[in-house]
Formats: sequence, structure tokens, C-alpha cells
Amino acid sequence: MFCFSLSGYGQHNPEHIQNKEILKNYFDNVVNKHDLTGFKKVFADNYIWHTMDGRDVHSEKDSTHISTLRMVFTAIPDIQYSIENIISENDLVAVNTTVTGTAKAEYFGFSPALKKVEFKQMFFFRLSNKKITEEWEVLDMDRIKDKLSGK
Repeated sequence: MFCFSLSGYGQHNPEHIQNKEILKNYFDNVVNKHDLTGFKKVFADNYIWHTMDGRDVHSEKDSTHISTLRMVFTAIPDIQYSIENIISENDLVAVNTTVTGTAKAEYFGFSPALKKVEFKQMFFFRLSNKKITEEWEVLDMDRIKDKLSGK
């Protein structure tokens, strides 16, 4: 039987390292510091956000993503994303995060009652010319609902 591991395969490619750094900086400086002025530095003008409900939003043109981040920052002002895993291959970067914070405003239809939240969120980003051109994400809605409903 022949067996081998691909862990880390291609992860030391300079472009992969650079793409991972772009994403780390996005989470550290734009999301965790709530600095939306950095959004345009990271996202391409033709950026497409593939939402969980299957819509493709041309987010830069209608500022949907920025509006969503503002809503999240209002609902959970101390929100922090911790990167658990980040993997880059070709022009795609996969990011697995743990999200923590205290809900202080309505979030996804649940009243906050100053409840601590912790949930997982996964992303795939496509990059071109050092900018994010596409994003897919999945968040653990069941965990959010459980936390905010008191389960």
C-alpha cells in the first residue's frame, strides 16, 4: 500500500504566502478593528460575494458587504474573528474561523440580552492581483440561534 501526505503541499509558494497574509490582514485590521476604510484596499472593484442563500452580490457596486459588516459591528460590538486554519491553493484561500463577542443588539431576529456568542464561520476567497475578487462563506446559524435563544 502506498500512502503519502499532502499537508502543507504548496503552502510555501510566495503567492500562497502573500494571499494568506492579505486575508490575515483583512481579518485583523478591517474586521477585528472595525476599520471599514480598509475594505477598498483588500477587495477588487468587481468583487462578488456569493451569499449563503445562493445570491451573487456585486458587493462593491451596492455596498452590501459593508452594510452587513456595519450591522454585525452594531449587534456584536466586541466581535473578534480568530483564524483557526488558513490554506491557500492556486488563487483560492480557505479560512476557518471562530467568532466571539457579546450580542448587544438584535442579530438575525434574536434579541441580544447581552449574551455571549461563539460560533464557527468558514470562508473561501478568490484573489487576483493582490485583491479579493470573490467570497463564499458559511456560518453556523444553529449555534448562533442556540446562543441567542438561551439554549
